Amino acid sequence: MAAIDQHIQSLQQKMQLLVKKYQHLEKENKKLREELLQLKEKHGDRKQEMEVLEMQNAILKASQQQLDDKEKKELEKKLNGFIKEIDRCIALLTE
Repeated sequence: MAAIDQHIQSLQQKMQLLVKKYQHLEKENKKLREELLQLKEKHGDRKQEMEVLEMQNAILKASQQQLDDKEKKELEKKLNGFIKEIDRCIALLTE
């Protein structure tokens, strides 16, 4: 009977260790998910900043008439895209 009790205690201890490891992994997973979310937000911000800088660069080149035909068309597309986005925002605000 003592052997069975020892076996049960051994199983309970192993179970407790597993629960502790699981809880630790859950905390670590939550922390990593939060870190990932923050990094995604930073990435989005950096991407947006980069787009703004590229647009400013293109506008500067256009003002100095240094754009070739391909760059002019690309600038026009971006500007038209921004205008469309602004129009959508205005439409949403007026609803």
